Amino acid sequence: MPKTIRIAKTAIDDAISTFSDLPAKAPADYSLREAIGQILPAINDLIKKGYNLDEISQLLTQKDIAISSATLKQYLRDFGKSKPKQSRSKPPVVTPDPIPDAVVSPEVSKPKAGKNPVVKDATVDKPASTEQPYKSPPKPGAEQFK
Repeated sequence: MPKTIRIAKTAIDDAISTFSDLPAKAPADYSLREAIGQILPAINDLIKKGYNLDEISQLLTQKDIAISSATLKQYLRDFGKSKPKQSRSKPPVVTPDPIPDAVVSPEVSKPKAGKNPVVKDATVDKPASTEQPYKSPPKPGAEQFK
């Protein structure tokens, strides 16, 4: 049986404080999508200056960021979707107040051929159904999974 190693609480606290004081480590390289995300403000400035995506992709390729104009277009579309869109506000839905039971008049059903009209009292509630829905019997061997 291996021997249990015990660590003092002060060593743990010292490690935690040292680790929390360390600065964030910058990545050595980025994925193409991450790189475009980092450069996005400059790309948007180029677009405002009148450059098209073919020209921007050529400029990026000259700077060792090889990307086609189609991929650049897709990335710009994807980054644009992440911004919350301002939607038009819809008018609030107004629902009428329910009519109290005391005001509701009894319903009269239309008489069918040769029958007397039936008057239904609107204030009488139907009792809740006591029937339970059909439940199929368990499959053989299913009791082991309960």
